[in-house]
Amino acid sequence: MRNYSIYTLKTKLEFTNLYQYLGEKDYKQLEQQILCHSYHTPICTWNGIVINGIEAYELFRKHSIPFRIKRLHFSSKEDVISWICTDQLKREDLTNINKKYLIGKKYDAEKILVSRQLSSTNKSHISGASIAAKKISEECNVATATVYKYSAYSSALDIIDEKVPDLVKRVRSGQLWISQANIIELSGLSKEQLLSLNNYLLAEKIEHLSYHDMKRELLWNNYAKPILKKESSVSIPSIRNLPQFDPDAEIASLTLTIPSWNSSIERVLKVSDFKIASDTAKYKLKYQLMCLISTTNNILKKLEEI
Repeated sequence: MRNYSIYTLKTKLEFTNLYQYLGEKDYKQLEQQILCHSYHTPICTWNGIVINGIEAYELFRKHSIPFRIKRLHFSSKEDVISWICTDQLKREDLTNINKKYLIGKKYDAEKILVSRQLSSTNKSHISGASIAAKKISEECNVATATVYKYSAYSSALDIIDEKVPDLVKRVRSGQLWISQANIIELSGLSKEQLLSLNNYLLAEKIEHLSYHDMKRELLWNNYAKPILKKESSVSIPSIRNLPQFDPDAEIASLTLTIPSWNSSIERVLKVSDFKIASDTAKYKLKYQLMCLISTTNNILKKLEEI
């Protein structure tokens, strides 16, 4: 078999984490193809590292069957990450969760690549992040704000993965459903807290973790600091004393509240050092700001319709 050999290659978690692994049925089908010598797709590598076909590579090695490799050339690991994400995003069997994760990771890689390119052409004053977000937005047919949200989501998953890989594995495989917002909340917990939470989910066979679960069923206060205060008891006025309906009330209230948001944001810009702030804090802030942008755009559209 010309150009076929049992190569010894390396794997890198940073790359293999981008791969959506096959289900049991498809995995067995792949194994059967390899055993019957009917699988001829080469294993793609970069500097001796597997960057595509990880499961096929493992099966070839397991059964000591020679295979081909295809050496690809990239300038940096960010180029590799972007290539892997693009390749994985083409899959018809890609789950929605992994699609979000890959878009977020591709944006993070492209952001570095664009910023590096701008710096080399003395255009470092231009935002590489916004250019990368627009590029990914067009390629993946999603809104720019959504790209930012997916970036925060994928970063939060990575943080949890460093502490409790099994939890992220079950989320990305579809065995456990947790919303984007709750994933970002969970990323702020310690390894011990996440382990306790994961063990509880497994013991109780919980497959859908909602915010309500975290607050009530999972006794959220045992895992993190309280984030909601008990509502103070307020006397409900009788029907006779109810104020007349004011159509401007909610809008006026929001109008009066927004200046305080702007003040808080400006204060953070002045006194905070983003370089030394924790990744968890920055990811949470990024996510909430993207949500704010999305909601603000919706209100502006409503106002334009008038």
